[in-house]
Amino acid sequence: MIVKMPRLWDYDTYGEGTITMWYVREGDTVRKGDNLCQVLASKVTVEVPSPTTGIVKRIIKPKNSQVVPGDPIAEIEEAEGQS
Repeated sequence: MIVKMPRLWDYDTYGEGTITMWYVREGDTVRKGDNLCQVLASKVTVEVPSPTTGIVKRIIKPKNSQVVPGDPIAEIEEAEGQS
């Protein structure tokens, strides 16, 4: 599953955000709801939760990358029976 940046801030007003920290690494196991990364958008810090349970296969947008809602940021191999 490709994880896309959710709309966690008012992009129309504040513009793009910056990934300031990843809480996970490639190969880590995550549960649905675990925080994947932190994003700073116009002095507001938001955390991006995992939409599923599984293994982080790839981090697409590394730390300090600029992101907008809808950008692919990571890939998670879902655990069996998850969706």
